[in-house]
Amino acid sequence: MILALYVAVLPSAFADSQDTLRILAFGDSLTAGYRLSKDDAFAHQIEASLKSQGYSVEVQNAGVSGDTARQGQARIAWTLKRGVSFDVVLLGLGANDGLRNSPIAQMKTSLEECILNFKKAGMHVYLLGMRLPLNFDKKYRDDFEKVYVDLAKKHNVALYPFALEGVAMNANYNLQDQIHPNKQGHKIIAERLEKWLKNDSFFKGSLEKAKLQPKAQ
Repeated sequence: MILALYVAVLPSAFADSQDTLRILAFGDSLTAGYRLSKDDAFAHQIEASLKSQGYSVEVQNAGVSGDTARQGQARIAWTLKRGVSFDVVLLGLGANDGLRNSPIAQMKTSLEECILNFKKAGMHVYLLGMRLPLNFDKKYRDDFEKVYVDLAKKHNVALYPFALEGVAMNANYNLQDQIHPNKQGHKIIAERLEKWLKNDSFFKGSLEKAKLQPKAQ
């Protein structure tokens, strides 16, 4: 899977900003935008929305289909060596671990390493939680979801409870597999996630620094 760097043209009505907010969307197929164009994935939609509001923002989609938490952990160093520094990471891994009934402890260890590595790189981490379908064993589901809650609390990172809120199990917002969101599903994810991020004090402050000033006429 090719990692795409989305760089949109800044609105011509605004002057350059000295504080571009750089965001890394790091995850699996739910981040990558499985079977969709790069413009349809929620990462690009968030970038486009914020730019239309006059913010200097760049979002890199580093979603790789099929990645488990451990596989994501293994490619962090490579991702961060590509010459671009990031202020924020939207970390969305674990879904494939759950769907494969992988050991919870293994997933937790790998996800924790991801958080620590990103923090070490000076990035503000937002953890995107995941839930499993109801046909999974209840104890496994509960333990799976608890991983996100525990790690967010332990490492003092903000937890977005469910990345697919308002989209999961809705045929109108998913591809035929009923697992991967379609274009409309990603639009809903982007809108909900952007609204949630704007309520976070760190993100709100970062956006204010990245606000573009209107050009003198």
